[in-house]
Amino acid sequence: MRCTLSACADADAFAAFALACARQGADLLLCHPDPDHADPGAADAGPSAQFPGAPATPHVHTAMPPGWTVWPGGEGEGPCCLVGIGPREQLCLGDPASGDTAGPTSGAPPPDHEPGPHTDAALASFLGFSPPGDGRATARGRHDASLPWQPARADHDIALGFLAYTYGLPRFGIRSAKPRVLPHALLRRYHGMARWNPATGALTLSVHPDAPPDLAARCARLLADGPAPAFTAPTDCIALPPSLDRAGYTAGVREVLRRIRAGDTYQCNLSTRFGLHAPGLDPAALSLHLWRTRPAPFHGLFRVGARHVVSASPERFLRVDAPGGGPARVLSQPIKGTLAFGPGTPHPVWHSGLPGLLAATPKERAELSMIVDLVRNDISADCAYGSVAVARHCATFRVGGAASGLVQMYSDVTGTLRPDRTCLDLLLSAFPGGSVTGCPKRRTLEIIEAGEPHSREVYCGSLLAMADARAMDASIAIRTGWHDAATGRLEHCAGSGIVVDSDPESEYEETWAKGANFREVCA
Repeated sequence: MRCTLSACADADAFAAFALACARQGADLLLCHPDPDHADPGAADAGPSAQFPGAPATPHVHTAMPPGWTVWPGGEGEGPCCLVGIGPREQLCLGDPASGDTAGPTSGAPPPDHEPGPHTDAALASFLGFSPPGDGRATARGRHDASLPWQPARADHDIALGFLAYTYGLPRFGIRSAKPRVLPHALLRRYHGMARWNPATGALTLSVHPDAPPDLAARCARLLADGPAPAFTAPTDCIALPPSLDRAGYTAGVREVLRRIRAGDTYQCNLSTRFGLHAPGLDPAALSLHLWRTRPAPFHGLFRVGARHVVSASPERFLRVDAPGGGPARVLSQPIKGTLAFGPGTPHPVWHSGLPGLLAATPKERAELSMIVDLVRNDISADCAYGSVAVARHCATFRVGGAASGLVQMYSDVTGTLRPDRTCLDLLLSAFPGGSVTGCPKRRTLEIIEAGEPHSREVYCGSLLAMADARAMDASIAIRTGWHDAATGRLEHCAGSGIVVDSDPESEYEETWAKGANFREVCA
C-alpha cells in the first residue's frame, strides 16, 4: 500500500517527521534539502583576474550534487530522502557486540568471522540476487546472457544499510586485529518506507502487507505532531585524544612519502580518529541538525544497538539506474582535492575565485586524476566493454555552511552495467572506494593498515540504498562518525590523500578541517 502523508511538506516539516521517526528507531538517508541549490559563482567558468593563481583555462564549477537517487522499477528519477520505519528483515554480519549476526535471515557467519565469499553470498541471498561472482575476473565473457532479475515495485522493497571499510580488507588478503565496535555489514528492509521528494514536497509512505495495521496512522500523527527540529549541543562535551595527533599524523605522512619514493604506492589516504565524550548527545537530532546547517549530498543515520552511525558525506561511490527498463547506467563521482574556507583558514571568506584556485593546483589535479584512473579500472570488469568514460574532470563544488566549508573537486566516471552482473557485483568489485584508499589499491591498503592505529569501522566504507539488481545508490562514508549511548563517546575520522609532493603540515590541516562537522557542532 502506498499513501500520501503530505503533498507539499517543506524541509522543516519533513525534518520534524524524520526526527520523530529516528527517535523511535528509524534509519535515514537524506539528500540535500534544496534541489535548486547553487553556489554563488556556480556559473563562473573562467579565471578571475581578482585572484592570482586562478586557472588559465575554464573549468566546471557546479551546484552541489543533490544526493540519494534510488527509485524502484524505474518509477522516477531525482533526489530523495528515505526513512526506513520498523525493520522487518535484517542481515548483520560480523557484529562484535552480539553473537546474533542475523535477523530472519539464517546461515550468517559467527560474529568475528572475516568477510569472504560466504558473506558475499549472504548479502546476495538477503537481496534476492544470485550469488556474486568474482567481480575482478572476466571469465564469464562480455556477451553472456542477462541474469534473471525482477525489478522492485515498491519503496518497501528497498534495502538500506552500510558496508564498513573492514568488509573489504579480506578481499585483498588483509587480516586486521584492531578492535572494532561496529559490524562489517548491515542491511535492513522495513515495514514502511517514507520518501520525501524535495523538488515537489511530496511525502509518501509505502507500507508492506505484513506491517502493523496502524503504521500509516502512526506516521500521520508523527507528521502532525513531530518535534521542532532543534539540536542542543551537550554541555559537558570533552575532546578525547585522537588516534594520531599532529605529531603522529605528520610522522605518518612522512612515512607514506618514504613509501611513495620507494615505489610501494603513488597515492595513499591516511586518516586519524577524533573523539568526543558527549554523554548527553541526541544522535537523531545531531543528524537532522547537520542536514539543515551543514548541507551535503549524502547524509545518513543508522541505529546499531546502542550505537548510531551519523554520516554527512559529500561523495557518491556508485549509482546504478535503468530508466524505462533500458540499459543500467553506472555513475561514480570520486572526490579528490580540497580547499577549506572560513575563520582560521588562509581563505577566511568565501569568494567566487576559490573553485578556480583549487582547480588550478597541479597537486590536487594529479590526486584526482590518479583516483579517476583507479575507479575506471575498478568498475570496468562489471561494465560493458568500451562503455567506461569520464566527464566533467576536475569539476568543483562547495560543501558545508555559508560561513565556513570546503571546496571539493570531483569527476564523473560512467559506464553501462553488463547484463550478467548485478549492482552488488559492481559494489563488491570496487569496494572499498579508491578515493579513500589510494593506488595501487592492494599495496596501499596494506600501508594504511600498518600506519593507522585505529580501525576505520564504517568510515571510508559505504552507506547504501538498493532497490533491485539494477537500482542502487551508495555513498563513500566520509564525514562519518558513530555515537555510543552506553559510553557517551562520539568518534569520527578524517583523512587526506598523500602524493609525492604532499606537505605533512598541510595534510594535517586538511584533515583537521574535514573533521569540523562534528567538532564545531558538538563543541
